[in-house]
Amino acid sequence: MKLILIYTLVAGVISAITAPIPGTSLLLTALEIYMIVHLAKVHEYKLGFKEIGYSAAVIYGLSTLLKDTALEILTFVPVIGWGAEVIVTILFVFFLGMLVNLYFKKTN
Repeated sequence: MKLILIYTLVAGVISAITAPIPGTSLLLTALEIYMIVHLAKVHEYKLGFKEIGYSAAVIYGLSTLLKDTALEILTFVPVIGWGAEVIVTILFVFFLGMLVNLYFKKTN
């Protein structure tokens, strides 16, 4: 749980710093993939390149969709939109970490 909270905090900071810059969701996708690989190692689960590639594609699609939705909904007030992006990022990374952690616990 502590590991997931650390990744969530890092994601929140990255999102807050890069919120107004378009296309920075790649940084968050890289962090999310790194978190998945790290959690897999903690639970001694072997991940292949195929699984990592699929995970990267799905996470990039979902995080970009959620991030763009948060910004588009509140686009008329930029600062609030950026704040919403940070909140969506924090929630997404936290719940992704919890789900991945639960999955790796159950498969071992």
